[in-house]
Amino acid sequence: MEKERFTLLSSNDPFPVNHFSKHLDCKWVFREHNRRVLEKQMKKKGFFAYPSDFKELHFPYRSFMKQKLYIVGSSNGLVCLLNDTPGDQTDLVALLWNPSIRKSIFLPCPGVKFYPSLQPMQYLGFGYDPITDDYKLVRLVYLYDLFDQYLDGKKYFPLSDFQIYTLRTGAWRTITGHSCQIIADQSFSVFLNGSIHWFGHTREHNGDFHNANSASHNVILSFDIGDEDFHEIAVPKSLEEVHRFNMKVAVLDGLLALVPYKDQAFGGFCSVWVMKEYGVAETWTKLFNINFGNVLGFTMNGEVLVTKSGKLRIYDPNSQRTLNPHIHAQPESFYFDTYMESLVLLNVEDGVEESLIPQFESLFYGH
Repeated sequence: MEKERFTLLSSNDPFPVNHFSKHLDCKWVFREHNRRVLEKQMKKKGFFAYPSDFKELHFPYRSFMKQKLYIVGSSNGLVCLLNDTPGDQTDLVALLWNPSIRKSIFLPCPGVKFYPSLQPMQYLGFGYDPITDDYKLVRLVYLYDLFDQYLDGKKYFPLSDFQIYTLRTGAWRTITGHSCQIIADQSFSVFLNGSIHWFGHTREHNGDFHNANSASHNVILSFDIGDEDFHEIAVPKSLEEVHRFNMKVAVLDGLLALVPYKDQAFGGFCSVWVMKEYGVAETWTKLFNINFGNVLGFTMNGEVLVTKSGKLRIYDPNSQRTLNPHIHAQPESFYFDTYMESLVLLNVEDGVEESLIPQFESLFYGH
């Protein structure tokens, strides 16, 4: 039987113009610790029907990968990556990459600096707006005071402004007046139904802002990239005030999913919930529990990718069987998302490293 294969095209390969509307759905796994990006085509046979049939994608900027490299998201043919340089969190260095045609561009820095006593924590989301035929990268920043803390918690200061980069303009702009939900630490975004989603929480206000020890309840914060506004989506009632688990948002069979999980010394525990009607809290439904590992993502036929002790596993909730694809990495380095071929960036000149030099505005955020 012939194996499923996916071949990347170089910029010199013949490529029909109408191919843009003929996307090829596939899933891919990212390994940060040894600078590899792996890709695997998926069909109904299952993600690991041929576990050896992965293709390593060629990434053009090795110097971009000297520090920790994060995948912000993948949408409509483009992948957004972030180079996180330790000790320099005042700005970001991001890249848009089309692996199909091996084109990429560096994004300009937003140009925002912060007072030295305030530690910034930034959260990003990436998506495609079909109405304007544009790609957008959203950046939210929360600050906490390094010297003024409440007991074991941090004293947070939200920025009422947030930044949006659009590919059509090639520039960042600032929008004011977003809501005050706090995105949870280590929360990754997912793009679904024209919105970017993060897991977060709200807290009671104590004048200056949020005390990390104050009462809170869990929510999903969404950002509609069309109307460029934030919205709040309720989590299942039984999880509104549960804080002993970590939570992550995901997409399962085109539905918004929520995965509460708890790491343990010899594995872990998690459950999988889906919102059967988007935006309707009463339609949250618990599907199943998994008694080992942490859920990374879901395949198109319902299989679950799980990481355990730096090893990738595939779990079938129907048969309750677990397969081993023999992919190992640092636990935090795994990333899993949908990728589709496209011609985006075909007529764009490749980005150059000189564009990485930050051009700061005379703008400081503080208290």
